[in-house]
Amino acid sequence: MIASYDKPPAGLEWREAVRARVLSARSAILAHPWLRAAIESRTRRTETVLACMNAVAGEFINGGTSVDLAHYAMHALGDRIWGFSPEAFQGGAPDPAPADPEAMMRMMSQRFPHVTAIAVDSATRNPSGACDEQFEFEFTLDLLLDAFERLHAAGWVSKQ
Repeated sequence: MIASYDKPPAGLEWREAVRARVLSARSAILAHPWLRAAIESRTRRTETVLACMNAVAGEFINGGTSVDLAHYAMHALGDRIWGFSPEAFQGGAPDPAPADPEAMMRMMSQRFPHVTAIAVDSATRNPSGACDEQFEFEFTLDLLLDAFERLHAAGWVSKQ
């Protein structure tokens, strides 16, 4: 599957090429729900995996970023190069419905006001109650790419 990820069109700037590669991996994950578990369960890097990592790193390096920045960018991207992001408490059985939802909201508002504010705001913006995982994935990817671009423009180097 990894070998079938789409290659970005020739001539893209490094930022757009990395974005295209990551979103191609994301499309594969969304099309094949079993793929994430298959990737996560592997204990060694195959030639296909290394070739994919090399291609993403190459977009940075061939685009003019330093090898140093490419190294740290790859770590920051992490599992996103495979099309998914690590999420705490993902999957499993949903929490049981509270006996008294209003009492639970009052307690949550008192004990965890910031988390509750985020949940209420999100529910207001998205009445289905579900997060838009694709939007969140792309938001984080773009945030990281913006940061890498800023660091590259500033001539960033890691501490030695």
